[in-house]
Amino acid sequence: MEYTILVIMEKHGKEPKIPMQTEKDRYAGVYEQIPTSHYLTGSRGGTYYTGDYKIGLNFYSLSHNLSSWLSNSTEGAPPLDTLKAIRLAKKAGFDSVDVTAYYIPGYHNTAMPAVPDETIFAYARSIKELCAEIGIAVSGTGIKNDFADPSAERRKLDIQRAKYWIDVAAAMGAPVIRLFTGEIPGDLLNSTWEAIAQERIVPALRECAEYGALQGVKIGMQNHGDMASTADQVVRILQWADHPNIGVVNDTGCYKTFGDRTGIGYSWYDDIEAVLPYTINFQVKKKPTAPDTDITVDLDELFTRIRHSNYRGYIPLETLWTNQDADHPNTLPEPPFAQIREFLDQVRAAAERTKTRYAK
Repeated sequence: MEYTILVIMEKHGKEPKIPMQTEKDRYAGVYEQIPTSHYLTGSRGGTYYTGDYKIGLNFYSLSHNLSSWLSNSTEGAPPLDTLKAIRLAKKAGFDSVDVTAYYIPGYHNTAMPAVPDETIFAYARSIKELCAEIGIAVSGTGIKNDFADPSAERRKLDIQRAKYWIDVAAAMGAPVIRLFTGEIPGDLLNSTWEAIAQERIVPALRECAEYGALQGVKIGMQNHGDMASTADQVVRILQWADHPNIGVVNDTGCYKTFGDRTGIGYSWYDDIEAVLPYTINFQVKKKPTAPDTDITVDLDELFTRIRHSNYRGYIPLETLWTNQDADHPNTLPEPPFAQIREFLDQVRAAAERTKTRYAK
């Protein structure tokens, strides 16, 4: 077992004290990770892809500005409404938008909408119509949910919410809706990761997948450093759910040892590659670790691994900020499209460079 050693400087020298367990050590007894190498065996049997990818913008990149608009705030980030954000994404050169449901007026993270259904569905249709008019695709949407919550009532509500927003996704023309597995629950240490995954998460995902299939909307389970922190956890949940309408939103910034906070030192690219056969959408982030770390994503490494797979779908990027960032949206006079375009340029350059880099 790995330990973080607390060393205290004492008056007469250094004296090691009792080892203190890290968060990931706490969960060693409830989850045993199957090595990622197990899932990588034979993963590169196909032809190296040398074509183009369509790059999208996940609207969480504009969360501060969109939230200001929704809350009618005059402080912090300048307000930006969702329809204008779509136009700016097109102008910036994106091929698609992932319009997170958070930015549809009437959405609520923990309750059903309190505004009339027709208001929400009319707005969803306006998104679809605008995207068709200006020539940009809707690559997906997503909600906040927690299928690992100990409360059966909470999970039931989140399934109800998911179904509602699946209907909205269909009206919007989104082919994928992102759902989470859930936060690490407080009662995990009284059970096992496998038991909670199979008893809570899997049935909820399967029910949503059944409903989504009727509406023509796929369920994209996103790894989010939660109950799906490792490629092993992602793959096992998918295998247990065993439904053709469930895939993965491959989040490049959230692979880590189960229970760890930052993911520093983890083999992120191996996990990304191991999950590629199940991937139906992406969230490409600037950092493979927590946003408050200094490690940046190796885009050439990322695209080389994607090109070794059969994935040909959209690749949305997502930019995140910490409060300490000098270019935080709250400090800018306009939405951070200059910073977003900079990352888009880096992503496109890496996609272009890797077309022939390792081709055989």
